[in-house]
Amino acid sequence: MSDGRGLRFGTVAEQYDRYRPSPPPEAARILGDVAGMDVLEVAAGTGLWTRFLLELGARVTVVEPDDEMRAVLERRSPQVRALRGSAEDLPVGDASFDTVLVSSAWHWFAQPAATNEIARVLRDEGTLCVLWNGFSRDVAWIAELAELREHPDDANRRPRGWAAEFPADGPFVDARNVSLDWTRTMSIDDTVALFGTFSGAIIQSEGDRGAMVAELRRRLAKHAHDGVVAIPMTLRGTIARRRAR
Repeated sequence: MSDGRGLRFGTVAEQYDRYRPSPPPEAARILGDVAGMDVLEVAAGTGLWTRFLLELGARVTVVEPDDEMRAVLERRSPQVRALRGSAEDLPVGDASFDTVLVSSAWHWFAQPAATNEIARVLRDEGTLCVLWNGFSRDVAWIAELAELREHPDDANRRPRGWAAEFPADGPFVDARNVSLDWTRTMSIDDTVALFGTFSGAIIQSEGDRGAMVAELRRRLAKHAHDGVVAIPMTLRGTIARRRAR
């Protein structure tokens, strides 16, 4: 049973917007040319990808269920049409968008309802981009660091995949996995603040968070130079095409 942690990011909305990673500039190659296109971002959070899409010239609509997260997005990107809703019940019309983007949220969605709902709002031959932008888990010390934000015996822990899977007879075809490595330079203090935005940390008791922070600082110090850490990051996921109706 879920403990509702997917809807608790709003408690750290400002911190989330400040410390979560924005997409690297090279992500534009993965998205393709979205200038002048109608793009729907589902579970847009505080708008880290929203702002990137705007810079690329897209016409952006966002759907975000958390009121506090959406409020930050609306303040920072007032020109965007921002709607309250979920991936399983999108408050937009059929075949309304050229592209749908989901970043670091696919694992929160109920399937197959979300996949079918996204297919409903995409135009024929439209593109679905399911992406995760986070720590490079194939780097040993980063993988060990990331484990600090979760309790291994947590029954509500959500496994984070790095790709989306679609049934062969479903609405999405020509799925391909994508990956882009990049480096994020952060101070130890900022990295600690970043960890406070992850669901596993948000639900911890004050005592457990204190222990996590102490161990996090100890490990980061081993990789820091003058208080700054070069953190290996990876943007990865799946791009698929909406089958013609």
